[in-house]
Amino acid sequence: MASAAATAYDGNRPHAFRHADPGDVDYYALVLSWSPTHCLTEGRQRGDEQCNSGSDADFVLHGLWPQYDFGWPEDCYRGPRPWVPSDVIGEMRGIMPDKEIVIHEYKTHGTCSGLSPAAYFAAARKAYERVVIPKGLDDPETQRFLSPEKIESEFMAANDWLKPDMIAVTCRRGNLFDVRICFGNDFEPQACGANISQKRLCPLRRIAVPVP
Repeated sequence: MASAAATAYDGNRPHAFRHADPGDVDYYALVLSWSPTHCLTEGRQRGDEQCNSGSDADFVLHGLWPQYDFGWPEDCYRGPRPWVPSDVIGEMRGIMPDKEIVIHEYKTHGTCSGLSPAAYFAAARKAYERVVIPKGLDDPETQRFLSPEKIESEFMAANDWLKPDMIAVTCRRGNLFDVRICFGNDFEPQACGANISQKRLCPLRRIAVPVP
């Protein structure tokens, strides 16, 4: 059932609803960021840890984003900025790039889940660990050019539970940017809503997959 906030959707492009009611969401998007593109476009210049020389980071967990059928909530808190305990941050090390992104993800997205930081990141880890990264994308030797549909098909081949309406690829400046996979409120896989539209997120016929 569409959430109350989603009824305000204006019929154009899905957009954010700030300070919506926590926990009132329709589904979640697990966002797996392709680290080489992030480093190529901004991360290396900014000095992000995942872009250090010798790093073999490829797909990293960017976040678990609550969604409405149309649009999505953001910053669902009042008062002081939410606090994420250091032990929760430490537990995400290795699958998320750095502590700043962990804190940002809870502030912007996690607060909309209605879950505590510990419960939200436990759910994010559970969804992340459900996904097997295709070997052909996990450690490419040379830059390749693939269609978004080919990238999706490789994910579906590696994960027999994954269906075409559960996944979409996004691109930035002609490069693979991230892969989004949808989960229900029970954190079981489900079809995506209108927000996770392949045509909207990356309409290109072929995109580059930069090397780590």
